Parts: sequence; C-alpha cells; structure tokens
Amino acid sequence: MTDIGADRIVAAFASLGAAVTHVAVAPSHFGDWPLSGVFFFATAIVQAGWALAVMRGGGWRTMVAGLLVNAGAFLLWAVSRTSGLPVGPHAGMPEQVDRVDLTTVAFEVAVCVLALWCLWSRHSRGFRSSFSAAVVIGTAGAGVAGLAVPAVELAGSHSHGHEMTDESAPHSHGPDEEHPATPHGGEGGTTHTPPPTGATIAPEQPSQPAPSHTHAPGAAPHDD
Repeated sequence: MTDIGADRIVAAFASLGAAVTHVAVAPSHFGDWPLSGVFFFATAIVQAGWALAVMRGGGWRTMVAGLLVNAGAFLLWAVSRTSGLPVGPHAGMPEQVDRVDLTTVAFEVAVCVLALWCLWSRHSRGFRSSFSAAVVIGTAGAGVAGLAVPAVELAGSHSHGHEMTDESAPHSHGPDEEHPATPHGGEGGTTHTPPPTGATIAPEQPSQPAPSHTHAPGAAPHDD
C-alpha cells in the first residue's frame, strides 16, 4: 500500500462509497423496475472490484476502466434527473434529486477526477513511511464512511418522484365516511356549537313589544 499513492487510495475508497450507496438503493429500484435494480447491483460490483484492483496496483488500463464506468454512471444519472430515461415504466419522466443521489454522484466525480490525474501523471508517488500511508488510508476511509452511512440510512426512503401526493390526487367519499361540515349544515340546516363544559347558560328573555307611539314631554298618559 505504501507504493500506491494517496491519489489512488482516495479514488479506491470513493469507488467503494459509490458501490455501497448503489447497493443500498438497488432494492427500491428493483421493485420499481427489475432491470433497473439489476443495473444498480452490477454497477456496485464493478465499482467495488475496481477499488480492489486499484489497491493491488492496477495500471493505466484499470484507471481508464474506472473513468469510463463512473463517467457513464454520472451521465446516466444526469439524464434521468433532467429529461428522464428513454425506456422503462416511467420513460420521459424526470426523477427527483435527493441526498442519496448527490452523495453517489460526489463519489463518482471524485473517481473520475482522480483517475484522470493518475493517467496524466503516469506514475504514482508512494509514501515515505507506513505511518503516513496508514494516516491517509484512515482519513480516506473515515471521510467516505461519514458520507456513505447517512446516505445508506436514507436509502430506505429513497423515492423516484413519479407518485402523486395524496392531497393533489382526486378522491371521493364513501357512503359511510363523514363529510366536512358546511356553514349552513350541509342540507339547509344550521349547525349548533355545544357550550363549553361548566358554562352557565342564561335563560332567554322574552322580547318586549315596542311601544306604538310616544308622548310629548309634560303630557299625561292616557289609554289608547
């Protein structure tokens, strides 16, 4: 491991992180479209295998393979979130972007950038000691785990954004369901609000008839 170099180690751990998140969301995709679930499992296997090959000192062909696989996965994700995939049960319907997607894409972009760097530099600079190699390995592993673990925990609620919400979908009430009260009782009657508990209700006072006429000041009253 001391001869591999920090760039390859970080790329390998990033590929492992992408593989883990792909495995986490594969069951939900498999239930939605089996071919999509198979694709996610296959992509995860390739990314994990590539990471192991890099740690074992893979050459430039290994770097090219990792670049092509992760760049292809990123482009396919971009199409599915913008215009929608051209095939499948939800063809032409863009999917929503969530934290799981962004974490996976971040890993894949890191792999592409580091693979290009390794191809451009043509050689990998090793570590001066085993201790420095262990520090880099531990830091890369902790960083990838810190991003991957929350994404895996959210993978159970991973949605594709094709379903309608319950509030926006039209619905009807059955004969036994309660209807919301209307201001006029629903059928022309009026609704009555019960008094609060412990409140005293004053008896209704009979209305007094209005006088038919008035008397001028100083005039004696008389019977009509």
